Amino acid sequence: MELSHGILDKIEEIGEVDVVIGILTKNVEPTILHVINVVREGVLQYLSQYRTLIVVADGFSTDRTAELAGMFEIEPVQKLVIEQMGVPGKGDGIHTVMEIAHETNSKTVAFVDGDLLSIKGEWIQEMVMPVLYGRTDLVVPFYVRDKFDGVITNNLAYPFTKAYYGSDIRQPIGGEFCISRKLMEILRNHPLFPSDFGIDIFITTVAAAERARIREAMLGLKLHESTTKYLDPESSLIPMFRQVVTTMFDLAVYYSYRSEKPAKTDIIVSDYYGPIPVPVEVNREKMMETVATRYDEYNEIFERILPKEILEITHKFPEGNAALDAESWAICVWHMFQEYSKTKDDTLIDALRVLWLARFVEFYNECKDMNFIEAEVAIRENAAIFEDLKCEILKKNP
Repeated sequence: MELSHGILDKIEEIGEVDVVIGILTKNVEPTILHVINVVREGVLQYLSQYRTLIVVADGFSTDRTAELAGMFEIEPVQKLVIEQMGVPGKGDGIHTVMEIAHETNSKTVAFVDGDLLSIKGEWIQEMVMPVLYGRTDLVVPFYVRDKFDGVITNNLAYPFTKAYYGSDIRQPIGGEFCISRKLMEILRNHPLFPSDFGIDIFITTVAAAERARIREAMLGLKLHESTTKYLDPESSLIPMFRQVVTTMFDLAVYYSYRSEKPAKTDIIVSDYYGPIPVPVEVNREKMMETVATRYDEYNEIFERILPKEILEITHKFPEGNAALDAESWAICVWHMFQEYSKTKDDTLIDALRVLWLARFVEFYNECKDMNFIEAEVAIRENAAIFEDLKCEILKKNP
């Protein structure tokens, strides 16, 4: 990706910096000033001895997001408000900020979403300082989230990443990151750099596969406007699922040498005495309806790829019995991934999302009466099932 002459001219005026903090935005007019102000406060409190540049990378907003960001004065902190390069999508926004960090010779680059309601100045310290001090290459967030928040994370991104790469990154698509310059250079030059929502899993996966040092930062509760969209999986979660899983599978094929069985980790969940996460409403009926109406569309794929014992379960989906237990779900994922690794057929991703919704319905049934800790134990036990089945299935079906 090449920066425009206009951006390069502004960078030349700014000069070299130590830290770049990117704020990714698209139509976040109600929250952008709050996010910029909190980041500014964090910079002044924790990074006063460093030259820091805040970059607002706008993803072609149609509201007043960019206008408000440009008008908001944050001196003495330097700020750059730009329209991201490339196409609309978080990936190209992050790529744009990385190019700016590269050109300014920044020692580290951090990213936060522009729709955050719960961001605190302390996040800057928790994310940036470990990288500046040379203690890690990547800081990923650990948020206190409701058991039904992170619906792609809990049932797929987390268990797949843990099983395939042996990295116990609990929230691999958490949204916020801080990256060392060394890792940033690997990422920005990577042939599979995505332009869309796949960017979060891309960053954590490449870091794990390249054996970078990874550290989790406890950032507390996460509240953001996009959580409300989980009520409508058809319009929000399904497009995100396609982008995240395509990137995740493509990288797993690219890093196939990491498919040997990693050391299994113990399931340890400590008692939790912090604030209770905000409950996330789940439109279970809508998900069941989607599974029932979409199953036949991919029936040929399921019949060709899935084992007989799984088909005995999935054949009931069109009747409204959308329920997939953890072991059956893990079997589905590994078989679908194995087929994708041979064909790169995007239709397999679309078929998998039907099974994913069925798994989420059953996950809801399993965990609806559980508290925060009990649900977390269940999620980690389900991830262990992915570990147990990975090599058995992938080696049996080369």
